[in-house]
Amino acid sequence: MGMIFKGVWSLLLASAVLWLSPTIAHAQTPHFTLNRLDEAQLDSLAMLTANKIHELKLEEEPKVLVVDFFRNSTGESSQLGTLLADGFSESVTTYSSGIHILDRKVLKDYLFENWTGLEDLKSNEICLEVARQLGATGAILGTLTEKNGNVNLTLRLEGFGPPERQDDIFALRDRTVVFPLTEELRSALYHPGPNYIRSADKIPEEPDVFRAGVNGVMQPKCIYCPNPDYSDAARAVSFQGTVVLSVLVTAEGQLTGIYVLKGAPFGLTAVAIKATRNWRMEPAQKDGNPVSVRTNVEMAFRLL
Repeated sequence: MGMIFKGVWSLLLASAVLWLSPTIAHAQTPHFTLNRLDEAQLDSLAMLTANKIHELKLEEEPKVLVVDFFRNSTGESSQLGTLLADGFSESVTTYSSGIHILDRKVLKDYLFENWTGLEDLKSNEICLEVARQLGATGAILGTLTEKNGNVNLTLRLEGFGPPERQDDIFALRDRTVVFPLTEELRSALYHPGPNYIRSADKIPEEPDVFRAGVNGVMQPKCIYCPNPDYSDAARAVSFQGTVVLSVLVTAEGQLTGIYVLKGAPFGLTAVAIKATRNWRMEPAQKDGNPVSVRTNVEMAFRLL
C-alpha cells in the first residue's frame, strides 16, 4: 500500500543551465502626477489605515513597512505601485502617533543588496517575512487593478493579528480607493517597477577569457555540480525563485570570478555561490583546445 508523507519538502533544482543572457533593456520611464482629489483619497486611506492599526491596541509600538503595491497579483511590479507606495508611506506617517512607519529605503536597500527585484515577492507570506527581517511588526500590502476605466487600489494588513481576523478589521469597502484612469496613470501601471538585476555586459574585460557559445567557443560541461541546499528561511515561506551567476570557468575546469547577476532573498544567493565554489567542470574548447570562458549559470529553486 502506498504511503503519503506530509510536511516533507523536496528540492527540485534544474541541472545547472549554462547560458548567455541578453542585456536587459529598460523602456523610458513614464511620468505622472495625482490630482488633488486623488491625493486626498490616498491621504484619507492612509488615515483610516493608521486608525485600524491603532484599534488593534497592540502591546508594543508596532513597526510598519509599506511594501510596493503590485498590479493584479503579488510579485507583479508596477511603477505606479512603487510611486503610490512611496506617497502612501509618507502620508500614513502623518497619522502614525504610536506607530513606527519604517522608511521604505530599507526595502529598496534590501533588494539592492540581494540583487533581486519585486517579482521575487510572490506571496503575502514572503512580503511579511521580508518586512520582519527588516524589523517590522507587520506590512501594508496593496493591489492595483484596472477596471471600468479606473485604477482600484486595495490594501491589506499582514502580521498585525490572527490572519482570520485581518479582513474583519479592514472591510473591503474601507480599504479600496478608485482613481480615474488617465493615459499617464495607465502607462505607469503597466511599466515595470524597479529591479536590481545586473547585466553581464557590465563585467570588465578579462584578458584571454572568451565568451561561451560565441565565435565557435564551446560551452563547458558539468563533471561534478552538486545541487545547493535550500535555506531554512526560504523553506519556511515556500519561496521559489532563481539565482543567476556569471562565472569564469578556467581552462583547468575550475570556477572563479563569480559575479551575481540576479540574486534571491532568504540567503539563497549565498547558498548558490557556496555550491558553485565546489563545482568541477570540463573546460570549454576553441579549435580543439581548452580555454577559459565566462558564462552564466542559472539555478532554479523549486519546492515540491
